[in-house]
Amino acid sequence: MFKRMFRQGFLWRLLAWTGLPLGGPVQAVILEYAASNLPDLVAGQDRWSYQYQLSGRFGAFASVNLLYPADGYADLAFSAPPDPAVWDPAIWSSLITAPDPRFPADGLLGLTALVATSPLKLPFTLEFTWLGTGSPGAQDFEILDDGFNVIDRGSSSPLAAPGLPEPGGLLLVAGALALLARRQRRT
Repeated sequence: MFKRMFRQGFLWRLLAWTGLPLGGPVQAVILEYAASNLPDLVAGQDRWSYQYQLSGRFGAFASVNLLYPADGYADLAFSAPPDPAVWDPAIWSSLITAPDPRFPADGLLGLTALVATSPLKLPFTLEFTWLGTGSPGAQDFEILDDGFNVIDRGSSSPLAAPGLPEPGGLLLVAGALALLARRQRRT
């Protein structure tokens, strides 16, 4: 009897422990993009746009910097969504610098959270002239804290096609443990 109580108690503690991270705040910053070829208005200039979705939690004055190498990008033009419910200038500030191949200096799109925020999906668009061959790909980015120290680096990933999301690993483990505990209780 003691062995059975210990086993069930252990399983419930394990179930509770695995469920704790499921309710915690989002820590990672995810940057997804979709590249679109635009009509070329000037002969010899290959215009493209990136439609981004930024996800993650940002403290007040934390930033994300997207980097655009000078040998692949020119004429950067940022556009925020027109809906103030999505893009509020009192919450987000943007800064854009052009790539300069003479130094060489990367182009930069900096987004700073003016207040602590946790966007679910923050959309924005960047238009540019593509200097490379083929189509443009992923961009590197940096996460900065409120003291402008780089605390993380990453690379954007293609925007996922909408579909049925798969359950997370911890959720699967928690569900399996709950079923096991229920089965143990019946026997």
